[in-house]
Amino acid sequence: MSAEEKLMNCGFEDVKYLTDYSYDDALIGVSHDGRAIYDYNLMIDYLMDKEGWSDNESIEWIEYNVVRALPYMGDKAPIIMYGFEYLE
Repeated sequence: MSAEEKLMNCGFEDVKYLTDYSYDDALIGVSHDGRAIYDYNLMIDYLMDKEGWSDNESIEWIEYNVVRALPYMGDKAPIIMYGFEYLE
């Protein structure tokens, strides 16, 4: 199911989300202020599994192409959650 479908099915029509289908499975919820929340590790896992990239290639791609773009999405930009397993 796409991120858009997940959000619409739960009544979150106005939530900004990452439009790259690669991260649909990394969408894990919506914050109390209506921002989409993505799991960083799931984003990396997708690129490693489906694109065949290394963990470093995946991290570099996400940092450069996604994380850097978030400020340009405005106040309601998605949140990238870094789980404890990533921080260890």
